[in-house]
Amino acid sequence: MTNYAFSETIGSDGALKKEDGMMKKFATTTGCVLGLVVLVCSGALPSAAAWAQTPAAQSFGVAVNTPIASGTTPLAVLPADGGLASDNAPSVSVPGLAGAENAFAIATGAGDLGPSGTPLVSAVSNSTLESVNLLNGLITADAVLAFASSAVENGTASSNAEGSQLANLVVNGVTMPTDVAPNTRISLPGVGYVVLNEQTVRGDGVSASGMTVNMIHVVLQDALTGVTTGEIVVGSATSSVGF
Repeated sequence: MTNYAFSETIGSDGALKKEDGMMKKFATTTGCVLGLVVLVCSGALPSAAAWAQTPAAQSFGVAVNTPIASGTTPLAVLPADGGLASDNAPSVSVPGLAGAENAFAIATGAGDLGPSGTPLVSAVSNSTLESVNLLNGLITADAVLAFASSAVENGTASSNAEGSQLANLVVNGVTMPTDVAPNTRISLPGVGYVVLNEQTVRGDGVSASGMTVNMIHVVLQDALTGVTTGEIVVGSATSSVGF
């Protein structure tokens, strides 16, 4: 089993500036306006009551899990006390399986108390990539953006994936819409299947809510037995509050 690595990295400030440029380029490609959401904690740490509903967030660019290769990069995980985490990979290459350029992952979170003393807690994560190529061109995309946001406000917990998009996605020769419907499954004969804009929601919607978004999730299967042999995930974002 091989753990793949990416080449050089840059500091967090540079990563944020470069990802902001990536977001603007993505917006131009898809003909929509997308903002980079970054939550910054206040100077003073919130009280213990505010953090009773702790935010959690993580995102990654590419994850591969097969008998011949395994790894995840770039990966950002929100620290336990909130704030911001980021990571980036100028290029990702797993021969025969996955490739991408300019991959960024960001996770942010903050907690405080509202005027009435009720918790105000939020968590946001996003992952962006360019020039995605999976399985030697079977799946390609000019850009991928995964976005997950969760919050508790006024006694209500909620999550959403607004802003998640795929630019010029082509699956097995078929061009897919930018705003492909959540949990769209497409068969890949001889390979397995892919789930696009995969969304999983959890929580009661009152005190807790969470969401995971995987923009491209390939499940590899044995062509004869149908047994799952591995998976590839591109563009993943997870956020939760109240757990």
